[in-house]
Amino acid sequence: MTIAAGALQQLHRIHRQLTDLREQLARGPKQVQAGEINVKRCENEISQAKDNYCKSRIASDEKQLQLKQRELRINDLQAKLNACSSNREYQALKEQIAADKTANSVLSDEILEGLLKLDELQALINSSTENLQKAKDELQKVRDRVSSQQQGLESELARVLQELADAESALPEDFKREYQRITRVRGEQAMAQVDGEVCGGCYQLLTPQMMNDLYLLKPLFCKSCGCLLYLAEDVLNKRRK
Repeated sequence: MTIAAGALQQLHRIHRQLTDLREQLARGPKQVQAGEINVKRCENEISQAKDNYCKSRIASDEKQLQLKQRELRINDLQAKLNACSSNREYQALKEQIAADKTANSVLSDEILEGLLKLDELQALINSSTENLQKAKDELQKVRDRVSSQQQGLESELARVLQELADAESALPEDFKREYQRITRVRGEQAMAQVDGEVCGGCYQLLTPQMMNDLYLLKPLFCKSCGCLLYLAEDVLNKRRK
């Protein structure tokens, strides 16, 4: 049994082309998924930033309310100070007013820091919103590009599959079953072109008998890696000359 010169080389080329097309077809959905993950990440960032802003706003409002209450109490204590009748009471009120003023001074600083933090959080929300919109725009571009490419790739895949079927139909029937068994499992990795006298799949040196069988166009599998071996057509042509 012999295989026509160049038939296995052609089949290997077709299998490599099929692998490339299938990888491109799989790459598109992965790119869309990556874009969707990025959009989700941006949405989570905005949600977290808004949650932090809300908590900081509540804390700031509570401190401002506390400051106002202390100021009212200071005013009340000041009025009592002016009306007190004993030195002891006067001294106690004076000390309480001083303590409240000190506490208010600290609270005022905390409120200022809180307001600055709110500005930072608002800026983060704004930038995160912009990033989200950019991510959504990019995702739409990817979806449009992938949708357009997938149609062309699927059409090309169908054409190459038909080319493969036509090429396989020329194989001897008693060899085709073994060929289909190995290519169904390993795809393009099922075949290897001989480089010099070495298997192109595992780089195992071939014996003179194996090389002779290849020159005689006999189907041959590498004893090391199991690849279906073939010689390039130009090598066979040189041998014939």
